[in-house]
Amino acid sequence: MRINSKFAVINAKIDSLYSKLLMNTDYIKLAHCNDVHEIIAYLKENTDIGSIFDSYDTVYDIELKMQRYKIEQIRKFSYYFSGNYKRFLNSLLSEFEISDIKKILRVLQRNNGLNNLRSSLIVLGDDSRFKIDTDNTIPTFVEKLKNTKYYKVLQAYEDEVSDVILFYMEMNLDKFFYTELINSTKDFDKTDLECSRKLYGRKVDLLNITWIYRGLKYYKILPEELINFCILGGCDFSYENLRDLCYCENEEEFVNRILKTEYKFLFEGENTELYMDRRINRYLYYNAKKEFRRSNFDIGKFLAFMFLLEYEIKDIGAVIEATRFDISFEETLKYLVRSYKGSEL
Repeated sequence: MRINSKFAVINAKIDSLYSKLLMNTDYIKLAHCNDVHEIIAYLKENTDIGSIFDSYDTVYDIELKMQRYKIEQIRKFSYYFSGNYKRFLNSLLSEFEISDIKKILRVLQRNNGLNNLRSSLIVLGDDSRFKIDTDNTIPTFVEKLKNTKYYKVLQAYEDEVSDVILFYMEMNLDKFFYTELINSTKDFDKTDLECSRKLYGRKVDLLNITWIYRGLKYYKILPEELINFCILGGCDFSYENLRDLCYCENEEEFVNRILKTEYKFLFEGENTELYMDRRINRYLYYNAKKEFRRSNFDIGKFLAFMFLLEYEIKDIGAVIEATRFDISFEETLKYLVRSYKGSEL
């Protein structure tokens, strides 16, 4: 299939799926719901994603089902991709394996939650390699991964002391995921590579910025360790740029450097730390919407839709959490990725 024809078909399918995403007005109505069951009822009656829920799902059921829904949406495109594009799709799907591995590591490190572990896994619950019992430890679990791509990622840290082992392993899994994802795009057509750079490259930039900033501000991590966990292949920062940021004398020097970049919005205004994650998500959300509208016969619309789908799930989850804790309508809107008047912090 010619590349232009292929993306014409893919984009038509994406347009159909996009039309089924929640509208801004849906979130207004969800934020007015009185409890989780009312939210589920609204979603079931008015949205496509609502079909995956049962009326008496728990919060944990809802989160698990939304992640599996995301997998189903991604897999709908498997038929259309081959070669490096198929490799990219598979890299996207590894997010859910990594999420499950992190969950297993947390249970083992904290020695809590074993009874409900298998039922809480997104994709690995039926895999015998991930059957965990009371005799398992983090090192024995890592050994079970010996014939997987995750073994070397974790094996280097299996002898770390208990209070840092989880941190190192989770950071390395995140780095592995984004490195594999970025590497899978390197042989894309020039236009498609640029689409990836504008979306995933900028996400990598923002992940690196927050990691270095928090490492400098809160943990006084040495520059060598900061650079070790940085992800290469971002949009605006080369390895040399990242190394220079890691060697900043203090957070003030770091912030001043970022204020001269595309990402200055992170440190403008007040309460920058409190709202940092929200600002990142909103930036990426509106960046994806812009790319979705621009894209024509390239991969941009597909990549943008992956972001928009992720943020739909995040926002539904945010409304549910706010409702559980009886947070006001106005405050609930502030927790959403999409921006409403009065929630632009």
